[in-house]
Amino acid sequence: MKHKERYIIKSSKQKILGRTNDIKEALKIQDENKHEGAFIDDRKSPDKHRNSFIKK
Repeated sequence: MKHKERYIIKSSKQKILGRTNDIKEALKIQDENKHEGAFIDDRKSPDKHRNSFIKK
């Protein structure tokens, strides 16, 4: 099954926590899982590295 969502939220151990096309939803999932070192992987980003959209 192929997933076409733009944002993939992963933990620091590469466990997938969620997939979404909505950045607000992605930020919410990231905030809920920040104790696991969650980060957002943007599929359309030209460089494939860990993207932190909003650091608090």
